[in-house]
Amino acid sequence: EIGVTGRSVLLEIETTRFPTCFPIDIMHLFYENIALYMLKHWMGCFFKDSILNDQPYVINNKQWTEIGIEMETVRKSIPTDFGRPPRNILHHHNGYKAEEWASWITLYSLPLLKDRLPANYLKGWSFFVKAVQLCQKRVLSLHDQEEIRKLLLLFYQHYERYIYYNIYFIYLNLYCFFIKIILFLVIIISFWLPD
Repeated sequence: EIGVTGRSVLLEIETTRFPTCFPIDIMHLFYENIALYMLKHWMGCFFKDSILNDQPYVINNKQWTEIGIEMETVRKSIPTDFGRPPRNILHHHNGYKAEEWASWITLYSLPLLKDRLPANYLKGWSFFVKAVQLCQKRVLSLHDQEEIRKLLLLFYQHYERYIYYNIYFIYLNLYCFFIKIILFLVIIISFWLPD
C-alpha cells in the first residue's frame, strides 16, 4: 500500500530532465554506501575472497583497535551540540546511522586514517571527504558545484586506478594462470593419448 506504486507524475513534466534536475541523495549515496564500502575495503572484508582483500590499503586489526579506542576516548570531550559523539567504528559500523557516517567522513576519517592508510590512498579518500564537506553547505555557489564535480571525479579516478585496477589485475593474473594450467594439461593429455 505504500512506497513506489507506479511511474512518477514528475516524469510527465516536459521541462524536467532526469537526473540533472534533482540533487544527489547524499544520505544514501555518500553516507550509507560509499563510506561503508570504503571502510570494508580498508578492513579487508569487502570481498568474500581473502586473496582479493589482500591489498595495500587494508589496515590491520591492531590499527583498527587503536582507531576504535581513539574514537571512544574523544567521545568524552565532544560537546553534544556537535551532534552524536563517535562510536567505535570497528565495533559499531554496522549500526551506524547517516549522521554517524557523515561525522566519520567529514570529521574523523582523515585524522584517524593518517599514518595508517598509505598516503596515496589517504589522498584519494581526501577528494571524497572535501566533496562531501562542500555538499553539506547550506548554499552552493556555481564554483562550489564545479569543485564538487572535480573532487568526485578525482575520487572516482583514484578508486578506478588504485582499488578497482588492483582487483582487476588479480583476476587477470588468475585468468593467465588458469590458461597456463589448461595448456599444460592439453600437452600432458596429448602426450598420453594414442595416435
